[in-house]
Amino acid sequence: MKKGQPNINNELFLSLLEKGEKYAFETLFRLYYKKLVQIAKGYLLYQQEAESIVQNVFLKIWENKESLGEVTNINGYLYTMTKNLCLDQLKHERVKRNYIDNSYRIKSEIQYNFIQDETASLLLENELESKIVQSIDLLPKKCKNIFKKSRLEGLRHSEIAEQMGISHKTVDSHIASALRHMRLHLREFISVSQ
Repeated sequence: MKKGQPNINNELFLSLLEKGEKYAFETLFRLYYKKLVQIAKGYLLYQQEAESIVQNVFLKIWENKESLGEVTNINGYLYTMTKNLCLDQLKHERVKRNYIDNSYRIKSEIQYNFIQDETASLLLENELESKIVQSIDLLPKKCKNIFKKSRLEGLRHSEIAEQMGISHKTVDSHIASALRHMRLHLREFISVSQ
């Protein structure tokens, strides 16, 4: 034992923890927190993840304090808990990553197969065209007229403004409003292509 280091009786210390003595828990926390965070950082990428794991270790110690009498080596016990929680975290991340990768791959395959199918593609095109016509019909009369002149007739905003006797800003405003409306009504088709 080093000179000046207090003589901590392992059994007495564990029995104090078992009884729920807060000062014993605080001492344990102060003695081991930084060391355990360093161990966790060896397994995990981010400091925040390592700190979260170590906080869970101490939470589990507190929640299961009644069973600490079975522990013979608190140092090894804390190290093993930290290591196991880190490995569980890594497994969870791997499962989550595999799930995301698989679902993206499956979604891509379905979309690719759907688009490759000529009949389905034609069906989708007809449905989209029908939805566009419906969406335009739902626009207010003036907005619909300006939108058609811009998008269907191909007129510039200044030409529409001159033809209708309104300002360029009014044309811009109606076009912006119509586009918001169209995005809202065609969102199911827009999300497929993204």
